[in-house]
Amino acid sequence: MTLRDRERPQGPHRAQPPAAMQRAPGAFLARLAAIGAASPLQATPLKLRPRQRIPLAPAQDDLIFALQSGVVSARVGMTNSAAGLITLYFPGDVISVGSIPCFNERILVASTTAEVMRFKSKQFVRLLGSDPELLAAYDRQRDRQLARAAIHAANLATLDSPQRLAAFLIEMTLEIGIPSGTAISIDLPLSRTEIAQHLALNADTLSRLVSRFKADGLIAQKSRHQLSLKNWPAVASMCPLTPALLALERNRPSPLS
Repeated sequence: MTLRDRERPQGPHRAQPPAAMQRAPGAFLARLAAIGAASPLQATPLKLRPRQRIPLAPAQDDLIFALQSGVVSARVGMTNSAAGLITLYFPGDVISVGSIPCFNERILVASTTAEVMRFKSKQFVRLLGSDPELLAAYDRQRDRQLARAAIHAANLATLDSPQRLAAFLIEMTLEIGIPSGTAISIDLPLSRTEIAQHLALNADTLSRLVSRFKADGLIAQKSRHQLSLKNWPAVASMCPLTPALLALERNRPSPLS
């Protein structure tokens, strides 16, 4: 089974949260939008439907995507039989194709409805050089993504299974969580199998963990792709990476406010 086979949707597309409820994507994209309002950007806007794939050939290492809305994931398959590795990108993130390992397969997948701007690297670098404020915002955004990647690596390398799931729930809360009364609603951008791949867990192990979290009153499953985080303090206290994840949010509005 190839990575392309594994990405085929198994059911109807899930609904997306209303645009008005989505969080501001940050200073870099805001500055990019301001520049684009004054003069046309040398970029190609793309609207992606859920599960739409963008294959990434080695010759496309010079492409850069700025994610305006939605959630996009990068998938790589090391062999035809190995599970794909998954990296998630959220609004405001910058995706440099050259930074995604070029294995047997390499694709971007729109985990939700998404909007991106596609740049050639030379045009992107020229744009950064023309506006010091944009360059500074890009540097901060890049540092934030590098820190997030390092936290995820620490998650896989040092945490046990319950802590990995807690870290995932914390990250989803901070990135795409929507306040819903005393709980936080999360529209999951990945299937249960994909979450297991993302966390380097066996799918059966993840299912048992989800059942345990439900039984303990930490989460409630609203539908196949939506859950409610019911006890933020308890989930946050389970994971030693919580302070680092919260530190990434110090300059952005939080759904926990």
